[in-house]
Amino acid sequence: MRLGKLGQLLNGWVKEGLISDEQSAKIAEHMKAQRHLQMLKFIKVLFVLGAFWLVVGLIATIKLIDASILWAIWNLICDLFSPIVKLAKWIAGERYGYLLAGLGCFLVWGLCHYLGRRLQKRSAIEINRLGLWASPELRLGTTTFTIGYIVAAIGFGLFSHLIEPLSRGDYSRPEIVIPYFSFFAIAFFLSIAYRMKDQIALLFGIAFISHAVGFFTAYYFAAYMIGVKFPAIQLLVGALLVFIGLWHVEKIREKEEHYFFLFGRTYQWTGLLFVYISLWIMSLWGFTTDYWKAPSAVELWVANLLFLGVSLGAMFYGAFKEDRLYFNFGLTFFIIDTYTLFFSRVWATLGSAVGSLCLGILLVATGYALRKMILTKRG
Repeated sequence: MRLGKLGQLLNGWVKEGLISDEQSAKIAEHMKAQRHLQMLKFIKVLFVLGAFWLVVGLIATIKLIDASILWAIWNLICDLFSPIVKLAKWIAGERYGYLLAGLGCFLVWGLCHYLGRRLQKRSAIEINRLGLWASPELRLGTTTFTIGYIVAAIGFGLFSHLIEPLSRGDYSRPEIVIPYFSFFAIAFFLSIAYRMKDQIALLFGIAFISHAVGFFTAYYFAAYMIGVKFPAIQLLVGALLVFIGLWHVEKIREKEEHYFFLFGRTYQWTGLLFVYISLWIMSLWGFTTDYWKAPSAVELWVANLLFLGVSLGAMFYGAFKEDRLYFNFGLTFFIIDTYTLFFSRVWATLGSAVGSLCLGILLVATGYALRKMILTKRG
């Protein structure tokens, strides 16, 4: 609709008493903003088409260049960087490729971080003048930061290959390797997260905490010193993350929009995930995942009862605090543990009849206690 036609309609509605003068002015401003926004969207088509034809033209131009010239340029680049390659070989030996690739990743991260900061500052200036029109720049800045974090994480992963033993899967010769670069990555991402109040960087930092404790190794390769063969250590790390999250939340509970509160919730759900995954592992394979030795029945009973107790504790804590995060985690893994405990342990030792009775009593008693707690708290 043309703005002139809209103005006539608004004037007519004002005369008829359908809207006030203030509402008419707000509608007019809103329609102007929408019209400008549509124009900006159409202009984006020019950038997309221009980028496409730039790529086509660049490829066509390269094809016209003599291959000997391209080869000479490649040799020149190799000669320029040969001292760096020699230095990398001297430092890392036969794994110099990981070192060079990791350094390249951090160069890309630095570029992405610089561009993200520029976009962030520009959007902070423009948002006061353009309002919602600046949101594409905000999204682009966030995307740039995220790409940089991904590349930096790949760089730390490449660096970790510099210290891994060559016989990583040889169980007859286990080699203990401390994941130094995972610890460096934790410090790197957490420092960025708190300095920039960036929750995405916090998630990358916690991901490297999980990498350091063997969370993504599926307890299969005994490559790291902590966590891989001892899921109880992962349990302790998860409990520590939960308490860190509680401290963050309690420190700023009155301001849920504050970044400290969001960080606290992130620590809590990731810590709970650590805790329950490690408990699940222990309920199946015991406190140590020794593939050459079966866990004892006592060890499995203790692990399953611990799993059950933590699940019930999270459910009751969530009901008492009216916190669905803890309640949902507790309920989900409570259902999982009732299967592993009752169907795998109780039914196999005490029989299906006793196991069914115990399971029914547990479910009814838990439901009754939770219902009573919620009704008492609301009453």
